[in-house]
Amino acid sequence: MSLNKVSKSHDEGEWSSNNTNQEEASSAARSRLLRILLIFCLVATCIYLLDAEEADSEVAKLVVHKPDNVTTSSLRASPVVVAPADDDFETPISEGQDTPPSSSSSGSGGDFDTSCSDVCTKREANRKHKFGGDLLEFQDLVRLAEAAHDKVQSTIREGYGEYFEQIFIVNGTTNGQEDGGGTHYRGMKPPGSPSRERMKRKLKIKVLKMMSSVKATESNVHGCDCVGKTGSMDDSGIDEDVLTAIPEFYEKYVFANGGHSNAAGHGNMFSEAYTAVFGNDVRPIWEAIGIEMIDRNYAMGAMAATPAMSTCTKEVFGTDVDFLAWNYGMTDGKIFSAAHYIYRGALIPSRPALVTIDAVIGERLTKSFEAVGLAMFDSKVDKPLIQEFPDMTPDEIPISDEEAKKLPPMVRDLKCNGRMEGKEHCFRNKWSCNEAMLEAGVDCICPHVGKRSSWHMGYRMHALHGHLIGLPFIEMLLEGLKELVDAGTADSDQLLADLQKEEDAEFQQFMESTLVADILADHYDVLGKPTDPLYETWFRGQSICRTAFLPSQSRFLGLMTESDKTGDIAIYTHETYDTGDFFYSNRRGDDGNFTYVGDDRPPAGKFSLMASTRERAGFTNITSWEEECPAVVMPDYKDSFYAPLLDRKASITFPNKKEKEHYGYDPKLFKGVIAIILAPSSKCKKCDHAFDLVVDDFLEGSATMAVNSKPVKSIRRVSNGAMILEGDNQNPFWEPNRQTEDYTIEFQVGPNAA
Repeated sequence: MSLNKVSKSHDEGEWSSNNTNQEEASSAARSRLLRILLIFCLVATCIYLLDAEEADSEVAKLVVHKPDNVTTSSLRASPVVVAPADDDFETPISEGQDTPPSSSSSGSGGDFDTSCSDVCTKREANRKHKFGGDLLEFQDLVRLAEAAHDKVQSTIREGYGEYFEQIFIVNGTTNGQEDGGGTHYRGMKPPGSPSRERMKRKLKIKVLKMMSSVKATESNVHGCDCVGKTGSMDDSGIDEDVLTAIPEFYEKYVFANGGHSNAAGHGNMFSEAYTAVFGNDVRPIWEAIGIEMIDRNYAMGAMAATPAMSTCTKEVFGTDVDFLAWNYGMTDGKIFSAAHYIYRGALIPSRPALVTIDAVIGERLTKSFEAVGLAMFDSKVDKPLIQEFPDMTPDEIPISDEEAKKLPPMVRDLKCNGRMEGKEHCFRNKWSCNEAMLEAGVDCICPHVGKRSSWHMGYRMHALHGHLIGLPFIEMLLEGLKELVDAGTADSDQLLADLQKEEDAEFQQFMESTLVADILADHYDVLGKPTDPLYETWFRGQSICRTAFLPSQSRFLGLMTESDKTGDIAIYTHETYDTGDFFYSNRRGDDGNFTYVGDDRPPAGKFSLMASTRERAGFTNITSWEEECPAVVMPDYKDSFYAPLLDRKASITFPNKKEKEHYGYDPKLFKGVIAIILAPSSKCKKCDHAFDLVVDDFLEGSATMAVNSKPVKSIRRVSNGAMILEGDNQNPFWEPNRQTEDYTIEFQVGPNAA
């Protein structure tokens, strides 16, 4: 049996089963498909389980390949994803959630013994000393944040000198248009816009949750309620230093960046990318008021926004993201593709604000998604801003060395021939360290970082992008804090409840709004009409995704690997998370051979995590770069899943126990729409060995699939290569296993595939 296309183009459409000569198809496939491995072996395969009935789903992901140097045939795959659906798609904050008892109610009645009184007095004094003020007083929060902002601005001014004002400050207008008046930072949205007001509300909620956390911490100190002034010490033997110790932070704020190699910072140290710059700008302000700042640069080289990232936003970036960036203009700049990423990103349980970076389509996306209730921003280095920088080679004549030395370091060597990081002089000097600098006696590190191409920004451009997002963000945070003061009440719990109610209502507006038809147009017709369940599910259904890619939270937390090893981005070989038990490399060029590293072999018949040495220590030489620095350089690895065949078969089951627990999997809420992403075709004519599975394998009958032992009869292709699997009568809804309540995807390759 083969799957043949019955409508649309090869990039989008529907295929159904059709009998062909299977052995002939298999032979043809083996003679054509190796080239796909070489070109698209980094493309992920995904499996999604989506709920179509409730317009509310979850997603899963998987890629399938076959290496040639093993004695048995084998499959290799990237992320596998399950996408269940949750009837409670708006994920509202339930009454009282994250809100401890208010001080007015917690102190009614009860004794407050001397031990508790002493401990509580010392704890309050320690907290005020640690932060320089009272985290439960709005006026103090404003004072602490403004003082931290002044220091941040002073640091940035040192780099830009007399050009700081003209680069980062605007007065009353932005790009010639009135923006509400007043002096403010350039970048993102001007004052008074819906997105800006929504962002300020989100930031106020974050601050109020910090205050709630302080009260929750202080309301139960070994039997002492330091908020309600009641209770008695339950263990007098506890060391006083432990009793009076103050937490480092009471909340956290997470900025996550998604994008291609330029966004990832290739060519630079990881710490020089704009994600880190944003974090460095904002961190002092958040930390001053008891909130931890976390920046996650999870951009990956040669990565598209859809479908691998868009369907796995919370599994890659985390369930706790507060601010999510899109920067895929070079690799996936289509507006309908970006729309899928934005819809899926908005569904992350923490409901993040979103920003497009350096996007031609940014303004249009912002306008469309702002209209349906999102906090949506656009940030770019535009022509009016470029004009504010001094030119190192005006009229193609370099300025003198004496003149150049007078320029502040962050504007020097940035603009040449009217272009940022223009060729010749500025291009040679856009990295923070190189051989010429070392020879000239410059004190710098990491001179030999690879990927230093014309399309990769240097550290000055990364800094500029980071500041253009960070400074307006700080401005909104300060405005939000002042609005809390102006609210005229000290009842932070009630303020939190009121703001959360507004937030829930606007999210409901987003969920019930009509999909942005002008952007999606006819690019998703294969899903039906925008009001159809499958179409709605693809964009606004909640998802569970299994991905092998790094960096990703599901890998760092050990969810996909079912491991107790956890960690974060680290220098290669210093990782603490589970990097995979088996390794392969692909250093043989056009013959596409895979070779194992070490003596271990993955078990046949099921998928194992494969960590590619090719990306870590092969042609990219990441190991030598990081040893030379030492610093994290390029920690984005397109790892995959790999399965040697057992009797020409292999399978994978999801979700696993850790995924179920972490994402709150409830099989009763799922109908099981499953999709796979495979390479579309190949032209290799000299391949007579094993190969990666591609679309043609299934179209021509050399491979088949089944879901919980029921055969796949047809497929629909959507979103840059996702293939929705269908059973009888083109039905995309699969039932979970009745006993285990999960899904097993089965693959069979070769003459007996049908």
